[in-house]
Amino acid sequence: MICSLPHYSVRALVNYLVNCGLDRKLLLTHIATDEQALSNAQQSYPQSDYEALLSYGANQLNIPNIGFMHGKAFELSFWGILGHIVAAAPTLWDALGYQKRYQCLLGNSGQAYHEIEDEVVTIRWLSDAQCSANSIEQVITAWVAFAFSYTLSNDKPISVHFTHSAVSGLEQYQEFFGCEVLFNTEFNGIKVKQSSLTLPLTAFNEEVLTVLCNYAEQKLSQKKSTGSLDIIRQYIIETLPEGIAELNEVAQFLGISSRQLQRKFQQQNTSLTAFLEHIRQDLAVSYLTQTNHKLLYISSVLGYSEQSAFQRAFKRWFNCTPQEYRLNPKAITRDYQ
Repeated sequence: MICSLPHYSVRALVNYLVNCGLDRKLLLTHIATDEQALSNAQQSYPQSDYEALLSYGANQLNIPNIGFMHGKAFELSFWGILGHIVAAAPTLWDALGYQKRYQCLLGNSGQAYHEIEDEVVTIRWLSDAQCSANSIEQVITAWVAFAFSYTLSNDKPISVHFTHSAVSGLEQYQEFFGCEVLFNTEFNGIKVKQSSLTLPLTAFNEEVLTVLCNYAEQKLSQKKSTGSLDIIRQYIIETLPEGIAELNEVAQFLGISSRQLQRKFQQQNTSLTAFLEHIRQDLAVSYLTQTNHKLLYISSVLGYSEQSAFQRAFKRWFNCTPQEYRLNPKAITRDYQ
């Protein structure tokens, strides 16, 4: 399954680069698109197009950490309908919940999840292997920029974490985030006080929130009725820790027949079994390279009853053990889309 982003994510980056002084026509030509496509609500773009724009902008503007700079310039339009939903939510906690529910409306370039320990919340971003350091910095910086913009508080994160090496001076990161910023760490994300997430959002509006959520639910229903691979992927990821979903269970979730779902997979030249395997492969690589989770935990969230079963599967996929891959990550060639 190709890693992709909705049109508004790409449009937001194009607009930012234009505001920085780059030529709009050249930017659109660089990814072989036009204004009509960029404004088409049904249009999506491969992650490679987004990466191409980031790289082009970084080189032309001589801004090596352009993802961080773009994230600092956060606007609700970055996140489409989800941006307006989280802004209208009561608190940051509620915003996290809406982000999880409507995550598939933002494409499939990664997933956010959080853990709580001793009143500290760790919010992690598990990106697709195709995502660059700049792409990851954009996501995490935009999270914090949103919180700064929509809460009346001086609260700052406890710390900000990136698995990659710093591409620019540390001072500008510390100045913006107002906390310790760590590179070459074991995960991408932030640590915040649990109390910070209970802060009220300044744009909370229950009536607007209801209208927007109803619209988002309609979008989810459309994805379900058409058998969208994005929403199937999200369902599989959420249910994997409880076990492997059968064809009839996925079909029931979508509200279509098993035969209809099977035809959908056939149209995409795949099957539920193959699609599940691809999801496990992608998640395994992301967990091994972007987190410090133990193999037992990774095995569990990927739906394996035993760690040894996961290790055998990984060896079959990539001809090395998970431990070997974690110590020496390498580019993996995928034979699927």
